Amino acid sequence: MISTSVAPIPLDVRPRGIALSKDGGRLYVSSSDGTGFVFVLDTAGHTVTSTISCPGASTMVMTPDGGRLYLATNEAARLSVIDTATNTLTRTIAIPAPAFGLAVTPDGSRVYVTLASNEVAVIDTASDQVIRTIAVGSSPLGVAITPDAKRVLVTNLSDGTVHVINASTDTVTGTPITVGVFPRAVALTRDGRRAFVVNGQDATVSVLDVATGAVTDVIEVGEFPKEVVISPDGGRAYVSNAEDDTISVIDTRSLRVIRTSRIAGPPADMVLTADGQRLYAAAFRERFVLPLDTRTLTVPVGKRPEGVALSPDGQRIYLTEAGADSLAVVETRETQLTAGQLPTAVALAPDGLRAYVANSGSNDVSVIDTATRQVTDTVPVTAASTLTVSRDGRHVYVVGPGELSVIDTATRKVVGTLPLSDLSAVTASHDGARVYVSDARAGTVTVIGTSPLEVVGEPIPVGQEPRSLEVTPDGRLVLVANASSLSVSVIDAVSRAVTDTIVVGGQPVFVTVSPDGRQAYVTCIGGDVGEGLSGVAVIDTASRTVSGDPIVVRPFPQGSAVSPDGSRLYVTSSSTVVVIDTGTRAVLEAIPAGVLATTVTLGADGRHAYVTAVDADVVTVIDTHTTRLRTGSQPLGVAVAPDGKHAYVANSGSGTVSRIDTATLTVSGPQISVGGRPRAVALTPDAGRLYVTDTDSHTVIAIDTGTGAVTGAPIPVGDSPTGLAIAPDGSRLYVTCSGAGTVSVIDTGVNTVTGTIAAGVAPLDVVLSSDGARLFVTDSGSEVVLVLDTGSLAVTSSVPLPGAPHAAALSRDGRLLLVTVPAARSLAVVDTTTLTLAGPPIGVGGAPHGVAVAPDGRHAFVANAASNTLTTVEL
Repeated sequence: MISTSVAPIPLDVRPRGIALSKDGGRLYVSSSDGTGFVFVLDTAGHTVTSTISCPGASTMVMTPDGGRLYLATNEAARLSVIDTATNTLTRTIAIPAPAFGLAVTPDGSRVYVTLASNEVAVIDTASDQVIRTIAVGSSPLGVAITPDAKRVLVTNLSDGTVHVINASTDTVTGTPITVGVFPRAVALTRDGRRAFVVNGQDATVSVLDVATGAVTDVIEVGEFPKEVVISPDGGRAYVSNAEDDTISVIDTRSLRVIRTSRIAGPPADMVLTADGQRLYAAAFRERFVLPLDTRTLTVPVGKRPEGVALSPDGQRIYLTEAGADSLAVVETRETQLTAGQLPTAVALAPDGLRAYVANSGSNDVSVIDTATRQVTDTVPVTAASTLTVSRDGRHVYVVGPGELSVIDTATRKVVGTLPLSDLSAVTASHDGARVYVSDARAGTVTVIGTSPLEVVGEPIPVGQEPRSLEVTPDGRLVLVANASSLSVSVIDAVSRAVTDTIVVGGQPVFVTVSPDGRQAYVTCIGGDVGEGLSGVAVIDTASRTVSGDPIVVRPFPQGSAVSPDGSRLYVTSSSTVVVIDTGTRAVLEAIPAGVLATTVTLGADGRHAYVTAVDADVVTVIDTHTTRLRTGSQPLGVAVAPDGKHAYVANSGSGTVSRIDTATLTVSGPQISVGGRPRAVALTPDAGRLYVTDTDSHTVIAIDTGTGAVTGAPIPVGDSPTGLAIAPDGSRLYVTCSGAGTVSVIDTGVNTVTGTIAAGVAPLDVVLSSDGARLFVTDSGSEVVLVLDTGSLAVTSSVPLPGAPHAAALSRDGRLLLVTVPAARSLAVVDTTTLTLAGPPIGVGGAPHGVAVAPDGRHAFVANAASNTLTTVEL
């Protein structure tokens, strides 16, 4: 079994090529450091089990039968061949020139090798001899073979082209296909119809129709992509972005980036396991290999997450945090608001009710209602590059080449203009009396009085190319980021003079100030930040000096914003928003935010970030943090009403049930007292009645959701009732009784037990098929899921699992049953038609307990009680 750990796997040298044995048990990693070695790693323990001396070892390819590895050797005209049965170097093959890329035919009979001589060599694997060479373009690098072995595709780095070779005749066919700049690698879908070519310099992926040779799409990815691999099912393409430590995940059907995964180093060559669930990437500048779970994304949440439920539209997760006495509300996806053409900046009103977007392509300002997320007005201006909102919310100041415009937010009309030259940034004083604008060409800052609208004094000389400026909360200082002079100018707002110049090393792009005014954060590109890498310089505004080491953010940090409490800094970089803890200066996560995100601003409560992106006529809205509601003590079970308006939480420590208003995200009304230790909750289809299990009194309690009152007497069931499921018509309630090893059947018309089913050792959770015909019961006392027929009230089958199960959930179409297996730290997926496991278990977090499936059936969400995390699983 492959290790579930995603921690970097340390090596003594920097990795280069990477390959996986046919059974997935061994990972081969080459390194051209020193004399050259191939390391053999055990994928179960992530440890090096042996090393093979192979001078100059570079890229490699495994034969389909797993018996041999062919390796290119650094700066030498030869290939090396390793026998994987004995892990020994068995021979070398002389080739006409040093090799770069390798690909093997599906039957293993040929290896195609790109050469420094602008050729492709063809190796016959029976004789291990070069049987011919094929002239291609300039600097051939990547190579891939169609599944039917009829075509070979070769990327030419210097030409920006792809050559297609007819594998029957080993001749180039057709004309070269023009792609992007520096095409480095190519991979093919399983049907061979599409090829994905990564263009290193462009930060793009070109999509080719293999039959016609046409480029059908171009997809933006991360900075300097180096490699691409396709999942075994053909549904995903994974692109390693070497300069921003990320892997882009492309849906090969919709041809869009669906996730950007940040990893712990710069990825290059990659390999996927046969099931497609685990990816290994060589961190070519570091001394480790990076594992990545391709189907999961795990994020930290509160203490001891237990139950999980989804809103009917799938856009919210409700997660009980038993160790924090809270209910966490997490948004599952970002939303996009349509703006004008080429939105370049966004600012929010102080009350957060309106967002204003500067559209540089259409020279107007979009007014967006943040509650409905709809554009309610569009205000034309002469020029719109960036904008700011006055602290009282009454005016929006918009700047662009040649003019400052003032918009009255009440009338949505331009009420004043002021001709100025090359305006690049604008900010307003907190008292609203002054506006500061920078002139990038002149290297000055102009002070403008707002009533009347007029220039105050002479322009203030600052550094070269001032691109951003910000006023401290006390209004005493104006900080100006000077891009070309690598500095920040400090202007005294009273004397209107530069009093300090702070060198930040890198090229400053944007400056923002903490709410208390003590720190200024300056995003920088290049220079000395992070040893030549891009990042954030932190300025102490009292001493006017750079404080501590820069925060490394790659590849090109742009806009930034600080949370209202000052604890988080949000920085746009490439296609993500990077979240930084301002106390520890640690990067916490990277949130996908569209293509080439530029500016970011936060709402008044800090809950949502609004992001603009180059070449995308939308503003992306991101939920920046988890909302937490105080419930009772030790919340466990949670259920959401079919209309999504309310959620109900069982608080086992306080013997209560909380009712949550999902519109306001508040606890609605007083806690409903049920006594004992309530554990599971379930609603009738009409949401008129809520049932709650009490493990102390061994009963089920009914609550009228209209009145919020307990109705009738508790219903006695077996010992320790833990799970609940209600029939589709609401007529029956099924209760797992863990202490009794039974399932109780309750007639909901009279609220009495009408049947008892023997169900394993310790039945814990229960789910019901959509037609009501079958029950699936997790038996925590054994390692199976039991299948019960609701007509005969008998166990009809069982499904073996890799450990004792905990909770279960069914996909909406009923085809998949998802079962958490705490001891195995995994999620088991059962095919309900065959009643067998649909592939190997999926690694998640520590002690996975609760699980829920999204309405679209494409994702599941798992609460990991021991690791305090929530895992999103791609199904």
